[in-house]
Order: sequence, then C-alpha cells, then structure tokens
Amino acid sequence: MRFWLIVMLTMLLGLLPSCGIGQTADPDQIVIEQLGRAGSDLSKPHRIEFFLYFPDSKGASRALVALYGKKFDVDLSRPKKEGEKWLCKANKTMVPELKALQKIRKDFTAIAAANGGEYDGWGAEVVKQ
Repeated sequence: MRFWLIVMLTMLLGLLPSCGIGQTADPDQIVIEQLGRAGSDLSKPHRIEFFLYFPDSKGASRALVALYGKKFDVDLSRPKKEGEKWLCKANKTMVPELKALQKIRKDFTAIAAANGGEYDGWGAEVVKQ
C-alpha cells in the first residue's frame, strides 16, 4: 500500500507542472500578454525600458557601463529621498520577443547582482498599426 501511495504521489507531482499547477508564470511572458491585451501590435518594434536598482552610486555606475557595452541607451537617476535606491534605466527599441527578453532578464539579473543591485523587469508603451 505504501509503495503505491509513493508511486501515485510521484506521478501526480510529475503531472502538475504540465497542467499549469505548481509553475511560476514567466514575468516576461506576462508583460507581453498584457501588451497584447492592451492592443499593442507585438510584431512591431517597441521602445522597451528595463529597470535596475542599486543601493549606491558605485554599483549603479558600474552597471551603467556594462549595460552601455551591451548596446543599450542608459540613464542613471539618483535617489530623490533618503533610503531610496539609485535607478539605472536601460532602453532599447526592439520587437518584444519572449526568448530575447528572457536572455536580457538573465543578463541584467547577473549584472545587477554583481553590482549589489536588483533587476526589476521591463515595460513598454502600446504600439498600434
């Protein structure tokens, strides 16, 4: 009886991800779907903004150089209030394709972590026509 219970639990747990249970949604896929629902033409280039936050100017500046080296337009904003973080915003005009955005997420997460910061995702305005 115990053996069959283990087998059934193993099978059930193996099937859950294929049913969408137990999986975390891909954040890049979610934003792409939101753009589509808002009426954006996903086959057209979008001006995409990527957000990275850092506790100090040193980490933010090093990230800025790394992002610029990856051919992104980059802006650095100092905190407006005490306790806020530095914002390093990277911009690129591109078609919002999932694989490309997932690679950027991986790269930007690594850049942020290497410089004491965090990658907070991306956004874009709706593009029609």
